[in-house]
Amino acid sequence: MAAQQGTPSSALRVLEEALGTGLSAAGDTAEAVASEGAYYLEQVTITEASEDDYEYEEIPDDNYSIPEGEEDLAKAVQMVQEQATDTQILEQKAVFSPKHTVPEAIEDFLCNFLIKMGMTRTLDCFQSEWYELIQKGVTELRDGGIVPDVYTQNMLLENENKILKKDLKHYKQAAEYVIF
Repeated sequence: MAAQQGTPSSALRVLEEALGTGLSAAGDTAEAVASEGAYYLEQVTITEASEDDYEYEEIPDDNYSIPEGEEDLAKAVQMVQEQATDTQILEQKAVFSPKHTVPEAIEDFLCNFLIKMGMTRTLDCFQSEWYELIQKGVTELRDGGIVPDVYTQNMLLENENKILKKDLKHYKQAAEYVIF
């Protein structure tokens, strides 16, 4: 009996030494094995099940199939008409109306410009004075305070140009390291 208890406790001691912890005393090991039973590792080989024996059920791609046993001309015509109306509805939904763009307000345009140029102190000063004048009623927000599309387009083109120049610079640097 002592030989049987020596094997699990020595295995536990090896595990404790490997982990660097003292999990249990020698007496606790014997109690744990007796109460829980011994655990053994087994080598198991799992073989893949052959998928050739499995029968697959074919499911049609369209949802407009008529169930078997209910095939008649009236239902077939009704299904075709429903499918035609569904496609017409989907085509009507797919046609998008032109996107209505809201022009940028002048104060937003100026704020974006100041941010882009890195003029944060000027931006803070502008915003505080602008909103102070609005509060006092000296300046009114008008519908005419919108930036013409030309300026907005120029700003977008400048941003795109900067991005493209940056990409070109990166590509040139990468091309220097390529050896043919």
